[in-house]
Amino acid sequence: MSDKPVSSRKQQALETKTRIYQTALSLMEKKNYQSITIEEISKSAGVSVGAFYHYFKSKNDIFFEIYQEADRYFEEYVAMELKAAPGQPRILEYFAHYAEYCQRVGLDTVKSLYNPDNKLFIRYDRFMLQLLKQVVNEAQTEQLLTVDLSAQQITEYLLIAARGVVCDWCLHDGLYDLSDMMQQYITRLLPIFMPLAVPK
Repeated sequence: MSDKPVSSRKQQALETKTRIYQTALSLMEKKNYQSITIEEISKSAGVSVGAFYHYFKSKNDIFFEIYQEADRYFEEYVAMELKAAPGQPRILEYFAHYAEYCQRVGLDTVKSLYNPDNKLFIRYDRFMLQLLKQVVNEAQTEQLLTVDLSAQQITEYLLIAARGVVCDWCLHDGLYDLSDMMQQYITRLLPIFMPLAVPK
């Protein structure tokens, strides 16, 4: 018995889910995410509200999908592209990708993500955050960063600073180059994590 009908149904389901997701992103570019309703997303996507709930448990699941895409990008691309030497150069390279990804996603979408109800920022089990922790840990192993703080603590400090830069970029409606500003801030922050010289 052919499995083509099953494959066709799976493909159709994937296309429907993608359409709902892309519709939500398009709406987020036009208005505040909090004011967008599931009914509005469903109507714009040409599906029923029931169909929306078939693919997403809630509106916040759209956020999960955005972050899953970011994690896939960092796993499939960024992790392979970190070519700089361990320590400060590799950390700066990581945040160059971080800023570039935010710009790629787009200002309006990033604005919607940067709100205090979005707790995904503090989910440190996500791949892109674990990747930075790995970069920090490697630098500590090679004595290029202090071990007075754990890799987790340094990772959190760096990410808090990076999110602050992105938030400021949003507040200024993307009027300056995010990649350049990110490099400036992280470059100035990194010296506090350098190991102290041992006096002779």
